[in-house]
Amino acid sequence: MFPIYNPLTQDQVEQIHSAALEVLGKAGLAIDHPKALEALSSYGGRVSEDRKRVFLPKGTVETLLAKAPREFLCAARKSENDMTMKLGNYYARQGGGPFSFYDMRTCQARPLTVADTIDSIRLVNHLPHINAPSTMTPSDLEVSTYDVATAKLVLENTEKHFWCLTTGAKHLKFELDMAAATVGGIENLRKRPILSSIFCVIAPLRFPADEIDRLILCGEYGVNVMTPLTVLVGGSAPYTLAGCMTQMTAEFLGAVCLCQALCPGLGQWYYTLFQYLDMKTGISLTHSPEIMAMAAAGAQMSAHYGLPSLANSLLSGDCQPHQVLFQYGINILVGLLTGVTFQVGAGSLECGNLYSHHSLILIDEILDYLKAFMGGINITPETLAVEDIIEQKDKGEYLSSKLTMKYLRKEKHHRPDLMNCPTLSNWLENPTTILDRAEEKFQRIKKDDPRDSPVSPEAQKELDALMKAAIKALG
Repeated sequence: MFPIYNPLTQDQVEQIHSAALEVLGKAGLAIDHPKALEALSSYGGRVSEDRKRVFLPKGTVETLLAKAPREFLCAARKSENDMTMKLGNYYARQGGGPFSFYDMRTCQARPLTVADTIDSIRLVNHLPHINAPSTMTPSDLEVSTYDVATAKLVLENTEKHFWCLTTGAKHLKFELDMAAATVGGIENLRKRPILSSIFCVIAPLRFPADEIDRLILCGEYGVNVMTPLTVLVGGSAPYTLAGCMTQMTAEFLGAVCLCQALCPGLGQWYYTLFQYLDMKTGISLTHSPEIMAMAAAGAQMSAHYGLPSLANSLLSGDCQPHQVLFQYGINILVGLLTGVTFQVGAGSLECGNLYSHHSLILIDEILDYLKAFMGGINITPETLAVEDIIEQKDKGEYLSSKLTMKYLRKEKHHRPDLMNCPTLSNWLENPTTILDRAEEKFQRIKKDDPRDSPVSPEAQKELDALMKAAIKALG
């Protein structure tokens, strides 16, 4: 494996860490949740007189940071799809939450449907480099319970780990009960968590009570959590990139302290989700050189703390296919070179509003290509081929050499699925684009998919019963 690219010096890492500790000690976290305040107070946090803010001294942060696991399991229904989250491992996940379906060939969008959602989940099942699906936002579901219904759809259609979005703690309870039903109960889910969830910080430095309730639920069910650090450079965070890194790191450390004080040992990621406020246009950008630099720095800060990192490097802020492809390629490469553990956002365009089957397939192709690049070169006395070169010196070819025969299948050389290199004259006979070939691949997968549900009949009855209960309670 190639060395990791680190954009910060060790001194700069320490400066960011020290600045973040100063912010937590002097500005603190805005929290209006009695149980959370009590938990942080028990570790030395100082609660304000109005009990709406807690200030975290350095010792408190260091104690709770030490409790965060450096390695944790994101299990799947089939163990061969398990993911072990730790520095040095690489995984990719579908983007969550899109509400429109986008055809990248025609550049036409329409409301996302349940059928599209099921197709996307099953497509992820077949793509080897997309390790987990996510819940989305189909338009043809009841709004009041769409998140619970979408979690049910994922459970009914995947054997991979998945990321579960939710609109609130009451909804999340039904989603977690559904997951437990499919694996034989809460204790089995705690041993092998087949989903991950989320609790959020509102920049700057504010954790709403319902978000903390979600965290507590995840702790009860043993479900790993991610806290997206959704800083907007120049908007909800300082305009300087260094200041943005300080706030983001303070929010991350605050999330770790909350999580480990309330749910000791629960797995969590250093999750960077940057946006950049273009002061000329007022548009929020999710792709720029500055965002890439901060994402790389975020991965380095994650490594500094020894925790797995998560970045939205598969998410495009654009909808133009030619620019989207550039963003995918450069973002994925930077993510791999900087050691990001979990790259997420596959399938999503326009800042997560749009979903495309083509996007998932293209990202899987790009990951296949770049992972081959990251694999480096296998150098051994035999593969250096000195004897082979000597033996073939007068033949002028290596097609028939013993080394070629031995390593033809043993040393894997990359074979693209969608990318091809015809001559101009040959291509003009059938001028398909990579998007056309992505569509053909999707149709083949859809045709060959057996459509068997991984859920047992008994578990399916429980899922249906929980869905009825959710509609009654939340509708």
